[in-house]
Amino acid sequence: MDFHGRLKKDEPLSKHSTLRIGGPTRFWVEVKTLVELQRVIDLANQEGLPIEVVGLGSNVLFSDAGFDGVMLRLSGQLAEWNILDDGLVQIGAGAINSHLVKALLKNGLIGAEFLVLIPGTFGGAVAKNAGTKNDEISSILKSIQIIALDQPRKVISMSATEINLSYRHSELPERSLVVGGQIQLSRGDTVIAASKVREDKDNRSKTQPYKLKSVGSTFANPPGDYAGRLIEAVGLKGTRVGGARISEQHANFFINEGNASSSDFLMLMAMAIVRVQAAFGIELRPEVCFVGFDGWKQLDHLVKTYTDEGLDG
Repeated sequence: MDFHGRLKKDEPLSKHSTLRIGGPTRFWVEVKTLVELQRVIDLANQEGLPIEVVGLGSNVLFSDAGFDGVMLRLSGQLAEWNILDDGLVQIGAGAINSHLVKALLKNGLIGAEFLVLIPGTFGGAVAKNAGTKNDEISSILKSIQIIALDQPRKVISMSATEINLSYRHSELPERSLVVGGQIQLSRGDTVIAASKVREDKDNRSKTQPYKLKSVGSTFANPPGDYAGRLIEAVGLKGTRVGGARISEQHANFFINEGNASSSDFLMLMAMAIVRVQAAFGIELRPEVCFVGFDGWKQLDHLVKTYTDEGLDG
């Protein structure tokens, strides 16, 4: 199978992350069809290599050590969308959210405008039940299609209710990949909807450093509060560890100032978790995805260390 330059060896993952952090992956493969995807999974399984999928890398932290496996990007047919009937839309997991919203509005469909503020792909949005303070994927998602890594030849359909969507969380079957999904939209006034999209994007520009190197929101908002407010309240706005810094514009955005490591980023996260827990009794939950390494284990170790020794210990 010829991938025409879409298969790369020792590809730096920093090139595929909005945070610009990450060592090399053994193989980077951009797959454009379901057949290509299934074949790559078969080959990886034969070689005993782990597999991960990354969209645009917008909420991802990779390890500085890289990934000794196969990193996939879904594009081509796996990023297409199709209007079925009565506002039902079939979408490939690799579809870019902002491009999708523009296309849907051109076709007279409204209801997915919030996705323009979700950097990344549709598959990633499903996996995290991504959303804004006003809406989220669960409000429009009807069903998904997945493949299991141990049985890639079989495409499995599941209703949205089967994956138990909750705030910034979904319960996808273990070792499975989202390859597509269906959303329910409606016909409506696209002029008003497009105007709201522009308003939301303008507001984001004023309140978030979205053009800088970050993962977007680092932590999910706790019930009834905002992670950014809590981090700012404990005096961490502008705090720096190595090349990573907590934004002075929005405290829930952690910025790579040019030479940050994944360790720098994790240390800042641990610092925020410990300080907020001590001051408010609230445990911040990371919204960032650790891909290709056990970032949760490393973060838990840092949190314990800071708690036992103090942040200045």
